[in-house]
Formats: sequence, C-alpha cells, structure tokens
Amino acid sequence: MNINKRGAVEDLLKSYLVYLILLIVFIVGMLFVVNGQREGADLWADYYTKEIVKVIDFSKSGDNICLDVHKASEIAKENEVVSFSEIFGVDNAKNEICVKLSRGIKRCFNYFNDVDIVNLDLKLAGGVNDKGEIVNMLCFNLADKRRGAV
Repeated sequence: MNINKRGAVEDLLKSYLVYLILLIVFIVGMLFVVNGQREGADLWADYYTKEIVKVIDFSKSGDNICLDVHKASEIAKENEVVSFSEIFGVDNAKNEICVKLSRGIKRCFNYFNDVDIVNLDLKLAGGVNDKGEIVNMLCFNLADKRRGAV
C-alpha cells in the first residue's frame, strides 16, 4: 500500500492557509477598531456630532451659535488630524454635520431643521469657559435654506 505523504501535507497546509488568512483579516479589523478608540476619539466624535445636531434642531434661522469644542480639538491634535479645518464639516445639501477626531474616521449625523449652516469657523483660543480657561470655539450662523442652489 502506497501512501501519498506529500499530497497529504500539501492539503493540510492549504486548509491551514485559509484559517491563517481569516486570522490576519480579523487582526487587521481589530487594529482599526482599537485605533478608532484611541483617546476615546470615536466616542467623542459621536458625542460632538449629536450635540451640534441637537443645537441646530432647536435653533431657528438667523441664530448665531458658538460652542466650546476644546476637548474635540485636543483629541484631534493627539490623533494627528492634519488640519483643524478637517475636524468639523457641513454638507447643507444633505443636512449633515461631520466630526473627524482621528485620521480616516469621520462621524456624520443628519439634522432635521430646514436651515443652512454658513460661516462655519473654528476659533482657536476663541473664548473663555465658566472656569476662566481659554477654549476653542466652533461658531456658525443659521440661514434660510437655499432652494435649488448648487
């Protein structure tokens, strides 16, 4: 009786190769999740996105809004976000606010108020909080929705 030992070893290696590839994909996925949780960036991005949307939904056209976003700007700086202008983004066509506190990951949330956000400005050292500390401020204005504008 002749046993093909080489064929058996090759089949065994092929079956382990599939599991090895699945393991590598899993580890890479976990690294992305852990990287997103650095300094709580994912959690804070979600928090700021929802809080800004809440403020917009309870405001009316013509309001000028300034919010303390010092913690968000500190987290973005620690997570090597290239530019402070990338931290907060607005898409008026989709009624969407986006916050990016780490490289590659951006949290977006829609607001329901029928307004456009204009003059979005992140003012570094732009205000003072209740404790007298200098903080970064996100200021913007709400305007009537422009219909048909591109």
